[in-house]
Amino acid sequence: MFTYRYRELAVPLRKKGEYRAALARELRVHEEEIFNLEVERFSLDSRRKGDPHWSYNVVFDLKRQVRATGNHAKGLIESKREKESLEDDPQRSSVPVAGHVDVVGAGPSGLWAALHLLRKGFSVDLYEQGKQVEERFRDIRRFFMDRNYNAYSNVLFGEGGAGAFSDGKLNTRSRNLFSNQVLRDMTTFGVDESVVTFAKPHIGTDRLVLMLRQLRAEIARLGGKIHFSTMLEDIEIKSGRICAIKLRDVSRRSLGEVPSADFAEICPSRWQPCEALVLAVGHSARGIYEMLHARGVTLESKAFAMGVRVEHPQMLINVRQLGPNVDTKLTGAAEYFLATPTLNKTSSAYSFCMCPGGVLVPCASEPGTLATNGMSYSSRNGKIANGAIAVPITAGAEGFDIKTAGTLFGGLDLQRKIESDAYAVGGKNYAAPAQTIKNFLAKRVDKNLPKSTYPCGLVACNMWDWMDKTICKSLAEGFQNFDRKIPGFIEEGLIVAPETRTSSPLRITRNNETMESVNTKGLFVLGEGAGYTGGIVTSAADGIRLAHYAKRSKQ
Repeated sequence: MFTYRYRELAVPLRKKGEYRAALARELRVHEEEIFNLEVERFSLDSRRKGDPHWSYNVVFDLKRQVRATGNHAKGLIESKREKESLEDDPQRSSVPVAGHVDVVGAGPSGLWAALHLLRKGFSVDLYEQGKQVEERFRDIRRFFMDRNYNAYSNVLFGEGGAGAFSDGKLNTRSRNLFSNQVLRDMTTFGVDESVVTFAKPHIGTDRLVLMLRQLRAEIARLGGKIHFSTMLEDIEIKSGRICAIKLRDVSRRSLGEVPSADFAEICPSRWQPCEALVLAVGHSARGIYEMLHARGVTLESKAFAMGVRVEHPQMLINVRQLGPNVDTKLTGAAEYFLATPTLNKTSSAYSFCMCPGGVLVPCASEPGTLATNGMSYSSRNGKIANGAIAVPITAGAEGFDIKTAGTLFGGLDLQRKIESDAYAVGGKNYAAPAQTIKNFLAKRVDKNLPKSTYPCGLVACNMWDWMDKTICKSLAEGFQNFDRKIPGFIEEGLIVAPETRTSSPLRITRNNETMESVNTKGLFVLGEGAGYTGGIVTSAADGIRLAHYAKRSKQ
């Protein structure tokens, strides 16, 4: 038996899944001669506008040898099957962890850390300041209607983390044992098995909600305890080791701000011993950064990015990216990925978290601030596309309205300033500042704004009057470049601002081998909040990695 791989096997749009027949035609063999055929990866290849097709990478066996010659075998490679799993890792169980683990944060990294620690026999308590995803969904819808901000149950906080109300993309730049395990876990919780092999898998908020409910049930079945509406308020460190955590019940604090004099009575707190604390709080839990800094835990500034959300007619993106006559019922709504150097190549602008057929949502982690994000449902069938256009901001960068150079919290301060200014410009009622791209470039306020998916209303403004000028200049150059790649990007584009939560401006410094704080034993930091991952899959994989290498300490 001979084993082969075939790269970029072309399959017509209308014959999705018929890769066996396509392979047999390419190799000029009968379908019955192909054994053990497996798909390793497949994607939509739209490089030739107007003629997209499905592209499969497959591995298979033949009883006879074939030669990789001629056009009919250009993608053929003689190979070996290499089955890899977490069980094959020789470095397994090398990080000492106490037998009982407290996990803070029910986003991807916290949920998957809890799940896999439980599978290894650890005892786990999982704490989340927000609510279960079903209740969280209701709170978000209520906020869109009445604008009463819930500090603990919103687009950023609650079961599933910020990723639960996003585009739900599951693609990652690099796949490894841990990220593959995340995708396999998801299929056991009801997600379609295609996420394991599709190059750009997408779930959507509606299906993520269903998956989270099954994941929660599995954690409970394994003996894990999940405590919702429970906030980590403080930690105690003795002799360089975590020894206790302070938790506060916030279930009775829902709308707006509770007067500080009544807060302790309405929302009681408690201290409890802690030997192992996993922090998986996401990049928007700013109070955690400030608390850790006050307790002497090592933090450092890191590069991040900020910018705006842009909306376009989905039809425009479909035609420009796929061609005028392509049936998007076969391909799905088209996406774009754009990047360009700007400002004499010292900076750049790029697209991020593009949501085909999606909607915009307001997201804020603090009262009196406003940021935007994009999300989509599984069908991606909306008539408007949106995406973030972001400008990188390096640690210690010069030229911004608030200098970040030499200040640990400079990036966070810059985020807060832009968000509070946006809240004020929007009328302090969560309406978002908006401007067409055409008038942004002309620095004019629009008399009329096009239709938007943003649920809390728009306020026409000139972004240059209140947003950081360096960011505006980079965006302006980026838009001009993007219009050359997607004609109509300027003419039909709408800016809704700001987009500030692409990543964290801080990193909780950790040992890369143990994932433990460099100066606090027993404190393990994971995911986007720690500053080491980006996106649902990589964050969840961070949690699996900790659990995979964890072994019971001899304390």
